[in-house]
Amino acid sequence: MSVHPRAKIKHLSTTMIQWAEENKIRAKNGKSEIPLRSNVEWKEDFKFVTKLDITLDDGLGVFLKKKEMEKCNELYEFYKGNLIF
Repeated sequence: MSVHPRAKIKHLSTTMIQWAEENKIRAKNGKSEIPLRSNVEWKEDFKFVTKLDITLDDGLGVFLKKKEMEKCNELYEFYKGNLIF
């Protein structure tokens, strides 16, 4: 049985939030910074995933395009297990 793409996007989103919480760095000014992924800011990755989620939710898309799926897989591989200490 196949898992609906939206469920996978929700899981990726949750994984990314958990990663950000576990890896944020407190700066001297009291603000938190989230480390970059290959010179890409976390918030840019999260915007991409959120946009896909909205598209799937609105019924504008039922499936992800191949490039979108590849990027989601890349993001998941990074955020699922890369804890920075």
